[in-house]
Amino acid sequence: MLLSVFLHELLTTGCTVLTGQPDSFEPADLHAAENLLRDYHAEDATELPHTAPSFNVEAALWAATYLYQAVKLALVRELDETVVHKKLRDFSGDKTPAAIYSADLTFRYLPDLLLIAKGLAPGDALVVRLQATARQWPFSSVGTDCVGAEADTAMLAHSALRQAYVDRIIRAQDRVRASQKHWAPLVHAALGGHAATLWPDFAAFMLPV
Repeated sequence: MLLSVFLHELLTTGCTVLTGQPDSFEPADLHAAENLLRDYHAEDATELPHTAPSFNVEAALWAATYLYQAVKLALVRELDETVVHKKLRDFSGDKTPAAIYSADLTFRYLPDLLLIAKGLAPGDALVVRLQATARQWPFSSVGTDCVGAEADTAMLAHSALRQAYVDRIIRAQDRVRASQKHWAPLVHAALGGHAATLWPDFAAFMLPV
């Protein structure tokens, strides 16, 4: 399946179906995928609070390719750790706000994929790799138990990413992230006097800040 076809289905329907072994991608397919991601970024950015980070083509294409390969690897679980690491490489660029948001265009589906992968074979090489990636990209992994010890400084410093991340924490009722020292005051402030409505058991596990 072409990467651009995979993206079109994912970005328009929220789901996709793949079969077979992992693929490489032709330049024309990558160009079409870039255009899809660029258009989706422009549309999605209108929903973000404050001014959205700009589009980072390298991060967007890297994350899309990573997710595509991860879905394929989930279908062929006999592949070993070496193949998993060869196909699912780390991002080689800087993790700027633009990179975080551009990667999130597809990485926002990473928690769902991780849940499926854990259900199929908990603890195998693919699950371990996805968990490590989720910890590296916290903006996209809200609701999972993959939480790093340190706050992502680029995300914390950017007003749009910071507010969107807090909104995601509240929407997912992610207790671990809401309890982290960098985020707890921001979650408290965002909930304001509406905690009982938006997060009914919030006061049961959160200490006043």
